[in-house]
Amino acid sequence: MPRSGCSRSFLAVAEELNFSRAAERLHIAQPSLSAQIRHLEKELGVQLLERTTRTVSLTEAGQTLFERGPAALVGIQQMWTAVREIGQGVVGALRLAYPLSAGFDTVPRLVQAMHEAYPRIAITTEVAPSPTVLRAVRDGRADAGIARSPAPLDGVQLSPLRHDKLGVLVAADHPLATRTAIELADVADHPVVLHPRDANPAHHDLIVDLFAAHGVQPRLVERDIAFDLSQSFIIGGSASTIIGRSSAPAIRDSMRWIPLVGGEAETVALVLPPAERTAAARRFEQIALAYASEHGWLE
Repeated sequence: MPRSGCSRSFLAVAEELNFSRAAERLHIAQPSLSAQIRHLEKELGVQLLERTTRTVSLTEAGQTLFERGPAALVGIQQMWTAVREIGQGVVGALRLAYPLSAGFDTVPRLVQAMHEAYPRIAITTEVAPSPTVLRAVRDGRADAGIARSPAPLDGVQLSPLRHDKLGVLVAADHPLATRTAIELADVADHPVVLHPRDANPAHHDLIVDLFAAHGVQPRLVERDIAFDLSQSFIIGGSASTIIGRSSAPAIRDSMRWIPLVGGEAETVALVLPPAERTAAARRFEQIALAYASEHGWLE
């Protein structure tokens, strides 16, 4: 494909019909201009200009290129600009996967920051349990992900994004609801709802190990709570569950979130392919890590 620089040089000569004036207009030496025209003619395989010692005129092929060249150059420039912007991650698309619990605070903040920095990157989202998020990134179904207490998985890179302090979610009329902080031993006196281990083994083990580390045997009730937006199991009885502080913005007046004594936390991680990331995913990584640093998420 002819280079756009050679095409611009030809258009300048075609308009001026004079190599000296065209070279001066382009701010290049006349021999360089002549070489560009010869190169263009060689690539096209046709003669574009008739040259004598005194005059320059267009051949039939040269006249056709002169008439159609400006519009073609605009199209070429637009194409190069589009390709460059996509490659730089200025425009494009990002497929982001995350668990429901990260959708209350962490993901909305990061998506908003991404929109502000790169408004022409379209973001589509998928809500899924954390293990599914990791597999989606590994298998190329998602460009990036957010996961809670993720277990290592070959084929993905995990970067800590947030230390989310753990607390107890209870109904407003629960016996523990008046506390400002709660000991795990007190939590164990009441049923504690926990998702089945298959839903997120690492998070399940984190909660079980947390009780074990404090020498406490909880009354665990396993229930698939991943998509229970109403938290009906909390509101309707004396049970509690342990969740991170970042889920607190979604809590209604009928419930309370109370921090655990000791400040235990779980990790919220950024999930990315270890290599060959899309440009948009690289931009999201920059935005997410910078946002986490600026807002003290890892403190």
